[in-house]
Amino acid sequence: MSSMVSNPRLEVPTTAAPDMARENLIHFDAVTAKFGQLHAMGPTTLSVRRGEFVAIVGPSGCGKSTLLNMVAGTLRPSSGSVHYDGQQVAGPNSDVGYITQKNYCVPWRTVEGNVRMPMEFRGVARAEMDERVKYALAQVGLTGFERAYPKQLSGGMLQRVMIARTLAYGPSVYLMDEPFGSLDAQLRTRMHAKLLEIWQKTQATFVFVTHDLQEAITLADRVVVMSRRPGCPKLVVDINLPRPRDVVDIQADPAFGAYVKQLWHALDVD
Repeated sequence: MSSMVSNPRLEVPTTAAPDMARENLIHFDAVTAKFGQLHAMGPTTLSVRRGEFVAIVGPSGCGKSTLLNMVAGTLRPSSGSVHYDGQQVAGPNSDVGYITQKNYCVPWRTVEGNVRMPMEFRGVARAEMDERVKYALAQVGLTGFERAYPKQLSGGMLQRVMIARTLAYGPSVYLMDEPFGSLDAQLRTRMHAKLLEIWQKTQATFVFVTHDLQEAITLADRVVVMSRRPGCPKLVVDINLPRPRDVVDIQADPAFGAYVKQLWHALDVD
């Protein structure tokens, strides 16, 4: 099995309070994004620690997805710089996995074939590939659907294929752009539980964009609130709720409601 399974990067945290001693893996240094005359984002300075789960919330058009694109290396800042693991991001970053709300499954390939794709591009040996695919599909509850085609799957199952495809090649960072936005409430809750389980097993770093405050609080170590365009961080909140978290029970914690009010107020004052 690959190192992502047998050698987790970090021990599973027992509390939600971020470890200040952890090194920064991602650092945005006064980055801005301008598209023609439109000043879309920044200047933004923000760090994400290795193994941390960070959620980013804010109004539409404030630059949340732009930050993910800069980490992935698909968009360069108009000014400032983005550093990943101590090196400036100057091109596509193959160390990250990117999951969006949109389904990018290839329709003519089976579930198994779709999950294999990133590893085929990287030249992973067949035996290791088989093992990783089996592991990843088991983690997202798709064992038995290996031979199914995308048109035979529900929206929630397709989203799980996307997660499995990323999980199979074991990135150090998961960039997630509203991945559950199109799912119904019940399925979204199930996916929250599965995502936290994956994070705890792999101890990868997660940067998760959402419009849903409850979702952000349920999942994250820290929540970053972005201002209106040009977006920049206006508030960063440590989510001091115990881990591991039951995604249903945690919402009954009085602190959960207090966090919702704090974040809502920060969004509402723009």
